[in-house]
Amino acid sequence: MVSRRKGPPIKVDAAKCTGCLICELRCSLRFEKAFNPSKAAIAIRRLVGGENEYEISFTDKCDNCGICARYCPNGALIRGKKRKEVV
Repeated sequence: MVSRRKGPPIKVDAAKCTGCLICELRCSLRFEKAFNPSKAAIAIRRLVGGENEYEISFTDKCDNCGICARYCPNGALIRGKKRKEVV
């Protein structure tokens, strides 16, 4: 899965997610200036009986700044390369 926002895409590998929520904390700090995962533009949900243990999704507020990928300690989120604009 790849998020589709303005900035370079964030590639998601949910199989590598351990549910540490560092991405949510860093995202909420950027947007809200406070550690509040419920205010983050990324959401981590624990699944029961799913293919992966966690599901990673992005809200409409996500602008692909990449802070989640920068601080992901497990490589579940990777910032893609910038897209070239066609003129």
